Amino acid sequence: MKTKRFTALLFVLALVLVACQPTTVDRTATTIAPTTTAQTDGTLPSRTVNQVDCDSAPSDVEIVCEAYQLIQIHYVDDVSDEDLASAAQQSLELSEQGAATGEIVCAVPTETFVEACQATATFVGDSASAAEAIVNGLATHALDPNSVYFDEAALFLLEQEQEGQIEGIGALVSPEDESLEGDNKQCSVVSETCRIFIVSTIEGAPAEGAGLLRNDVIVGVNGESISGWTVDEVTSRVRGAAGTEVTLSIDRNGETLEISITRAAVEIPVIEAETIGNTGYVRLRIFSQNADVQFEDAVFDQLAKGVDSLVIDLRDNPGGLLDTAIAVASVFLSNGDVLVTQGPDESTSYPVTGASIVPDDLEVVFLVNKGSASASEVVSAVLQERGLATVVGVNTFGKNTVQQRFPLSNGGALKLTIARWLTPGGLDFGGVGVTPDIEMDLDNLEREALVEAVLDAA
Repeated sequence: MKTKRFTALLFVLALVLVACQPTTVDRTATTIAPTTTAQTDGTLPSRTVNQVDCDSAPSDVEIVCEAYQLIQIHYVDDVSDEDLASAAQQSLELSEQGAATGEIVCAVPTETFVEACQATATFVGDSASAAEAIVNGLATHALDPNSVYFDEAALFLLEQEQEGQIEGIGALVSPEDESLEGDNKQCSVVSETCRIFIVSTIEGAPAEGAGLLRNDVIVGVNGESISGWTVDEVTSRVRGAAGTEVTLSIDRNGETLEISITRAAVEIPVIEAETIGNTGYVRLRIFSQNADVQFEDAVFDQLAKGVDSLVIDLRDNPGGLLDTAIAVASVFLSNGDVLVTQGPDESTSYPVTGASIVPDDLEVVFLVNKGSASASEVVSAVLQERGLATVVGVNTFGKNTVQQRFPLSNGGALKLTIARWLTPGGLDFGGVGVTPDIEMDLDNLEREALVEAVLDAA
C-alpha cells in the first residue's frame, strides 16, 4: 500500500515511504494492574476512571497501546515515556471538559501514563473518544510536525486524494513557526507564532478564483479563530463537498480579509508539457500514483522531437510517493542510488529503477522554489549532486524526513516519521532546502520568457 501526505490544502510536507504490511503489536510488555480511581479537579463532579494495562485493554481503547508500541518501534528518534505521557495528558486537558458522568476506561501502556489517565475524569466523551484524544496527543505534542493521527474519516479523505482528485479549495499551504530558530520552522498546532501560510494555489481551482495569494495567512475558518487547532483540523474544516461554501479569515500584510470560497472538485494536475523552440518544457506538479509513467512519457515525447535541452519545472510541487520519486529520478539516472534514508537502527539505500532515457550530454535544468518539497527535493538534489542537472530558483522547502502510515484497529491510522533522507553523497538539506546552482526569482514570468531566462542563466 502506498501512502503520502497531502490534504485539502495540500501541505508542503510530503515525502512518504511505501507502507509495509500492518504491524502486529505486542501487548505483553505492560504489567500495570487494573485499578479503579475516582478523579476530580475540585470544581467538577468526579468520574470513575478504570485504568487497565495493555494486556487487559478492551477493543475501544486498545489504539493507545498500538500507538505507543508503534512509536517505540518505528519512530525516527527515541521519545521518553515521560514525554509521551505528558503529551497524552496535554491533549486530554485541551479537549472539551465538563461534568462527565459514568465510568470511563483508560489504557495505561506504562506506569508513567497513570497521571495522564486521571485527566479523563472530566473528559466529555466516551472511552473510545478519550483514546483517540490520547493518540492524537502523542502525535501532536510529542513527535515532529509530520507525524499525525488520522481518524477513520480523515483517512478516507486522504485515500481519495491519492487518486488525484479532491473536493475543496485547491491551495498549497505551509505551517511555520516564526519563533523557532534556524531554517526548519515546521509546526503542527496553530498559535500566535505557528501560522498557516498560503504557498500557492492550483491553477483553475476555487482558491485561485477567490484571489488567495502567496504568503496570505489563514487565521479563521467560518468565523472561528483557528488558534489551538492542529493543522489537520484546519484542513479538514476548509475542505468539503463541491458546491458548499467556506469563509476564510485571511491576514494579508496586517489586514484581515474575509474571503468566501465555493468548494469544487479539484483535479490535481500532474503533467504539463510544451516544446518551446528547441527546448522541451515539462512541469511535474505532484509525485502521485502513476505520475512517474506520465512524466517519462512526456520527457520521451520531447526527446522524440529532437530538443537540445530540457527544462523540468518542480516549483510548488509538494512531493508525494517515494517510489514515484525514485522512478522519476531514474528517467535521468542509469545507475547508482537516488537517496539514502537513516532510521533508528539502520541506513537504507534506494537504487535507480530501469534504464534512463535522457542522454547524459543533454542540457537539463530543474526549476525549484520554496514550495518544492520532499520528493521534489530528492530528485533535484541527486541530479544536482551527480552533475546531470542545473538547479535554478530559490531554496526549496527543506523537508528531509520520511513518513510511513500504520493502520490502527479503530479504522484510523498513525503516520510516523521513520527516517531522514540524505543524498547518496551524504548531503542533508533538512530545514535549509536544496540550494540552487543559480538563484533567480522565477515568479511572474510567462512560460516562454521563463524558459529563455533560465537557459540564458544556465
